[in-house]
Amino acid sequence: MRILFCHDTYYFQDNKKTYAYGAFPYALWAERFLPHCDALRVIGRKKIDEDNPLGLDISSGADVSFCLLDNINTPFKRLFGAQETYRTIYDEVRQSDLVVIRGPVEFGMMAAKAARMLGKPYVVEMSGCAFDHSWYHGSLIGKLYAPLKYLRARHMVRHADAVLYVTQHFLQRRYPHSKHCVFASNVEIEPVDKKILERRLSRMAGDKITFGLIGNHSNYLKGLPVILKSLCKIKDQLPDFQLRVLGQGNPQKWHRLIHTYGLEDYVHFDGVLPGGKPVLDWLDSIDIYLQPSYHEGLPRAVIEAMSRGCPALTSNAGGTDELLAAEFIHSKGDADMLARHILNMLPVEMRREQAAVNFEVAKGYTKDVLKPRREAFYRGVIAGLKK
Repeated sequence: MRILFCHDTYYFQDNKKTYAYGAFPYALWAERFLPHCDALRVIGRKKIDEDNPLGLDISSGADVSFCLLDNINTPFKRLFGAQETYRTIYDEVRQSDLVVIRGPVEFGMMAAKAARMLGKPYVVEMSGCAFDHSWYHGSLIGKLYAPLKYLRARHMVRHADAVLYVTQHFLQRRYPHSKHCVFASNVEIEPVDKKILERRLSRMAGDKITFGLIGNHSNYLKGLPVILKSLCKIKDQLPDFQLRVLGQGNPQKWHRLIHTYGLEDYVHFDGVLPGGKPVLDWLDSIDIYLQPSYHEGLPRAVIEAMSRGCPALTSNAGGTDELLAAEFIHSKGDADMLARHILNMLPVEMRREQAAVNFEVAKGYTKDVLKPRREAFYRGVIAGLKK
């Protein structure tokens, strides 16, 4: 059995190893897919301008190989570079027994098209909204393309052999599937220990507030400008504070905006950390987690923050209302509303209350809860292929 996994994650390769810019370490392949196949082939985007992939997870290992392609996620490249990419993907699909597609990405939709033409089964792990991703990406072309991408993604999901949704309701409503479908978030949280919450509560009386955001800040989708605008509006009403940003992206892109808002002394970019304990330790240093995204499926970083007993404020992107109460969710792009929510969250008693609530909610997204659900899903898919 040969499984082909398709997503648009960037990978960097040296002579011996392949490193993932997204949350795709080798442990993920070994746990989720290799028990069901003899070989896993991964399609992704190649990163060629990185000399030192410090902090990235190693994605390569036994029985896993990679087909890394040029980025085609621009209108020009879709028009003039997609045919060669499609031929490569078509050939990869032809050699595979099952195609697994993560999210409504270009490589995945091409693979789905090839699978339908070749009569190959394919599964979709629906992790985000195609329309929101394009509409809020930050360009006029993206807005024009959003309705078409939405229709393509609906078509891909509707004709899939099985679909695993990361939300309980949101993506199911937008991208319905009538055959075999399951809810299981793509988070990977270890069972939570009550001592984590106790440590969090014991240090909440400090005079300084640290806000945090995790995500790729090379574009506007994670809403970093919304945070900057909000903090600028209420800077004089806040105690001593800092904003720490973790994730891929060039901080230089934001320096002018940070200067415009007078936040030069308050914003710190922490680069990239490997998944797992380093990120959880980073979250332990955050007092209030902010994620004003324009696009989400079910925000995994928010769930990770909640699992560390961290109060959180998010936008209404994707399935965030499955995690937080309405008074902690602002409308996408509404900096005034986020600013009010930040001020409301400052009192220690409010933060203590939300830390405890979030910690309990996160228990529903731990590995011991979700792993059996995913395993049963893929066992069912593989069993269906053998009939």
